[in-house]
Amino acid sequence: MTLPSPWQNLGPADWRALAQEHGTPFYLFDADDIADRIRAVRDAFQGLAQVYYAVKANPNLHVLRALCPVTDGVDISSGGEQQQATLAGYEPARMSYAGPAKTEAELEAAILAGVGCISVESLREIDACGFIARRLGIPAQILLRVNPQLANRTYGLKMGGRASQFGIDEEVLPTAETLILGHGPHIVLRGLHTYIGSQCFDPTGIVEATRNALRIAAEIEQRTGIALSKVNLGGGFGIASTEARKELDLAALARELVPTLESFRNKYPACQPLFELGRYLTTHAGIYVTSVISSKVSRGKTFVMCDGGLNHHLAAAGTFGAALRGNFPLRNLSRPDSDLRTCSVAGPSCNPTDLLGIDVEVAEAEEGDLLGVLMSGSYGLTASPVLFLGRASPVELVRNGALITVGRRRHSITDFN
Repeated sequence: MTLPSPWQNLGPADWRALAQEHGTPFYLFDADDIADRIRAVRDAFQGLAQVYYAVKANPNLHVLRALCPVTDGVDISSGGEQQQATLAGYEPARMSYAGPAKTEAELEAAILAGVGCISVESLREIDACGFIARRLGIPAQILLRVNPQLANRTYGLKMGGRASQFGIDEEVLPTAETLILGHGPHIVLRGLHTYIGSQCFDPTGIVEATRNALRIAAEIEQRTGIALSKVNLGGGFGIASTEARKELDLAALARELVPTLESFRNKYPACQPLFELGRYLTTHAGIYVTSVISSKVSRGKTFVMCDGGLNHHLAAAGTFGAALRGNFPLRNLSRPDSDLRTCSVAGPSCNPTDLLGIDVEVAEAEEGDLLGVLMSGSYGLTASPVLFLGRASPVELVRNGALITVGRRRHSITDFN
């Protein structure tokens, strides 16, 4: 089986050289592929919406640095991500900060740094921002994160439209607005933030959610008399990591959404819509490479054992945010042209769910071969139980242009002591 872009120009000798230099397992991310997708989204919407990169999807420092000149900003969800984005070169004004349990220390650090959009997710966070801003003498720049009343069933993982820890319920907005106005100059209400959910493959669903968010933004302006400057429309553009590689049709979405964005910008020219995207941008741009240790047949089924598994790549084992398990595409990078065999690919953990592939067809693997798990650019190492059983973490490599560099070195369990 041939490898898809961006890996089609790498052959067995290239993979072997990377493994010899860096050891296995390792991740390889292609920063240019992510940058191209950011530009494609911005172009599809004809510049009517900004594109922010969601750091949580892949917070590798070298990836963030490579994207800094390309993306309009970053979505962060913790003080740690704020520090990482700052280290990567992002100005605080280009940061949008969400998260339902921000500590007072995190809020203080964000206000002190001048983070451009702090999404307040409760009445308590509004008061906290106001009191901290008054003490520091620096206004808190906030977005109202709203949990809409509209239930949208087109999103695979729902984060709004029902009881949720995320955002302020739409029906409570008048109370929130009164609270904000009560803090006077210490709080600057910049706009609205909604995030309905993730993994939406239906353009109509995203259009519906966007129109609903823009309606709420207009109503906030009418009630408060404050001209909003930002509407964070969230993300949730669908992309599947399975062999079928189902993906949201961006062109179809643009055909439906551009007229809505044009109409809004014409009426509210000072208000900038933005999408915060992570998984949709990065998934395609990553591969996880692991070495075959051995294989065996158990009661008629072949198992191929590898030196990497769920401890590094929980999503591929089907236990990170997946409603239904699906095999990620697997390739034998060492002998891609050998005969196909059906097998299950097991990791090294003492856990029966440590399977990177179940009954998958892979070019027959021998001891020492390198297997690649494609579609591994999002929610990989940092969304996995890396300390489980004390195995070393994988190296993370980043390709930018023709150069491949170490984006994160390997760590042993004792490095965390």
